[in-house]
Amino acid sequence: MKRKIIIILAALAALFLNACAGNSSSENQESTVSTGIQTSAGSEQEKVKLTYLSRYTNPEDNRAKFFMDKLDEFRGQNPDIEIEDISVTDSDAYMSKMKSLIAAGAVPDVFSCSYEMPRYDLAKNGAIANVEPLIQSPDWTGPSDLKFYLGYEFKEQGVDGVYGVPNNLATIQMFINTKLLEEHDLEIPETWEDIEAMAGTLMEEGITPVGLSAKNKPKCVQFFTLLGIKMYGMDFQKKFIDGNVDWNDPQVMAVLNQFKYYIDMGIFGPDAISFSYDNVMADFEQGKVAVLFELSYQFAKIQAMHNSGDFKCVNVFSFKNKPEYRNLWFTDYFEGLCIGAKPGTKEYEAAEKLFSFMLSQETFNQYAETMGGGAYPIEVEFDQNSVGNIMRDFMEEYKSCSDITTILTAYCNDPVIADLTASELQTLFVGRSTDDVAKTLNSEYQKAFQK
Repeated sequence: MKRKIIIILAALAALFLNACAGNSSSENQESTVSTGIQTSAGSEQEKVKLTYLSRYTNPEDNRAKFFMDKLDEFRGQNPDIEIEDISVTDSDAYMSKMKSLIAAGAVPDVFSCSYEMPRYDLAKNGAIANVEPLIQSPDWTGPSDLKFYLGYEFKEQGVDGVYGVPNNLATIQMFINTKLLEEHDLEIPETWEDIEAMAGTLMEEGITPVGLSAKNKPKCVQFFTLLGIKMYGMDFQKKFIDGNVDWNDPQVMAVLNQFKYYIDMGIFGPDAISFSYDNVMADFEQGKVAVLFELSYQFAKIQAMHNSGDFKCVNVFSFKNKPEYRNLWFTDYFEGLCIGAKPGTKEYEAAEKLFSFMLSQETFNQYAETMGGGAYPIEVEFDQNSVGNIMRDFMEEYKSCSDITTILTAYCNDPVIADLTASELQTLFVGRSTDDVAKTLNSEYQKAFQK
């Protein structure tokens, strides 16, 4: 009897062990499927995990939705790459998150980077990767025109390589209400001298010659930038690239004085300092502003105005005695992609793949189709049949672009200095002298760059 009981117990134990083994195998298989992919040989491989930070989070915004959809498309094509999207929309939240990640030594594997983020510091300290080998490879189809890489390469500062690629450009141009000018027997202006000549006639009728939203501080620096470039060409830009500009320099002072001359003359209207961009745009639509100085962000809104058929889009005016600077454009590579993953790692290989996908010729073509045109760091192909007159004017004008500048304070690589400069230039609209502005800025710049 004892022997029979022992045999029965042994058999039950064997059955129990086999069941456990089967369950364990099933659980392991399910666990592997959830964290890896099946290779052709039947073995399991862990997914490569990437962190991705952008400001594309709002599906109601066409631009954001486009890049959100492209990210999902990449995920579908690359099941072996897991992407943790840590994007935020708000500019301040983005900057705060980036600073925290940098301080923690956890720069995102791929991230969009605006001019506000000091790429030079990141490149110099090895926090972002040199992507020059990638963009020089035969498989690269993205941007390759070197004029768009000024914000991503720092050879003049002693750092070799290229540390990002622009994926968005913002331009500044003038929008002219041609019908309004015709009604007052005025020719369409081509130079600043033309604006000066017609300013009196317009102001007598209560019309602001040039709409500039001085309440938005960056607009003041943007106008100063373009005034300098149109007066002295790309040499004026070089004064700011090393961040050690002398605000008492004769050319810099000449630009400040020209800016102040236009303010005192009333070209921007009596209330420019209290007007934000939406105020000025509303006045432009209502025929209270003859020429609008505005960024390309507003193309769609301007095209949607009831009288947009009367508008003409042109590059910011040049001076009659400086025609050689006519085709210089403000083109802000306000966003680009950078790689924070370390070269030689599996994360870097995956990051390169995502980087190339998001910056490919195909992506830019699709982006132009979605946005209905615009400025891009690469020549795009898309159906232009539905493009409005304003975008058509712009794209025709931009073909003649010979060189570009962004906002001059971007080259100083110091957000505090950038804000201070904007604040000081803004004071020109409330009666402050150019000498006082130059004195303050010289003092503050010296303090900032001695740190």
